[in-house]
Amino acid sequence: MVGKLIKHELIAYGRILLFYAIGLLAFTVLTLILLVTQPQSPLTMIAVLFYVYALMAMFIVVFVLAVQRFGKTLFSGEGYLTLSLPVTADELIWSKLLSALLAEIFAVAVAAVSLVILMSVDMTALREALAAFGELFAQIELYLRHDPLIIVELAVLIIVSIPMGMLSLYFIMSLAQLFTRHRVGIAFGIGVALSFVLSILNTVILLPLLELIPNEHVSVWIMIAVYLLMDVAYFLIVRYILKNKVNLIV
Repeated sequence: MVGKLIKHELIAYGRILLFYAIGLLAFTVLTLILLVTQPQSPLTMIAVLFYVYALMAMFIVVFVLAVQRFGKTLFSGEGYLTLSLPVTADELIWSKLLSALLAEIFAVAVAAVSLVILMSVDMTALREALAAFGELFAQIELYLRHDPLIIVELAVLIIVSIPMGMLSLYFIMSLAQLFTRHRVGIAFGIGVALSFVLSILNTVILLPLLELIPNEHVSVWIMIAVYLLMDVAYFLIVRYILKNKVNLIV
C-alpha cells in the first residue's frame, strides 16, 4: 500500500516538477547560448542572474509542494478522503516522507545536469570541477584505507539526518493544525521556537559533551543516536496526532 501511496504522491509532484525541470533546462541552454554568443552583453548578465534564481527556486518548489502535499491532503477537507483510506498513519507518513525525499533527489539531479550544461561553455571550469570531485573521492579512498569504520559511521549519520528536516516540518504542521485559527502563524512560531530550543540544546549540551570525548567514533555514534532519537520522536508524535488529534478544516 505504501508503494501505491508513493506512486500517487509522485504523480502529484511530477505534474509541477517535470514542467519546471524542463523549463529550467531550456533556460539553461538559452543562457549557455548567450554566454557563447554575447558573453559581455547586459542581457547575458541578466540571464545568468535569473538562472541562479531559477536554480534556487527549484528547491523552493519542492519545499512548497512537500508542505502542500502533507497539509492539504491530511489537514484540510481532503483529509476526510485521505483518512478514510484503508491505510495506517504509519503508511501515510512514510509515503509522504519518501516521496518528498525522492522529489528532493530529483531536484538535485536536475540542478546537477543544469550546472554541467552551463559549465560546458568553459571546458576548463568543467575539468576543474571534475578534478575537485576526483580529489574528494581520493580523500574518501584515503580515509577508507586509514579508518574504514569512520566512513561507514559518517554514512549512517548522513542517512539518519536526511529525513530529520522533513519530519520536523511534519511535526510543526501537525502541532499547528490542533488550533482552529491562524495556523500558518502558529506553525511559523512553533518552527522558530523549535529552532531556538534545538540551537540552545546543541550549544549548551551536545557540543560540550562531544568536546569531552576524545574518541571520534564515540562522538559520531552519539550524534547518530541523537539524530535517530529526534527522527523517531517526530515520527511518533505525528503518528499520534494523525490517529487521535486531527482537526480538519472544511
